Amino acid sequence: MKTRRDYYRILHVAPDAPGAVIKASYRALMQGLRAHPDLGGDHDGAALINEAYATLSDPDRRAAYDRLLAASPRVSPAAAPPP
Repeated sequence: MKTRRDYYRILHVAPDAPGAVIKASYRALMQGLRAHPDLGGDHDGAALINEAYATLSDPDRRAAYDRLLAASPRVSPAAAPPP
């Protein structure tokens, strides 16, 4: 079973966050928290942040992603694997 990535959690924003908040969080993660590989961050982590931002910053992709989230079954917190 493939694990679904939660782009909202990756960017530390609420599902109803406006675009400006998503952009600010992305910039804070990449620059302020030094997630960008040029600043000492991990390439894979930066790629995941970029993927989340690319999806959530585009209204059409975000709407499709939200529909996917709504259609997928939720795992209860007690049954979820530890982080």
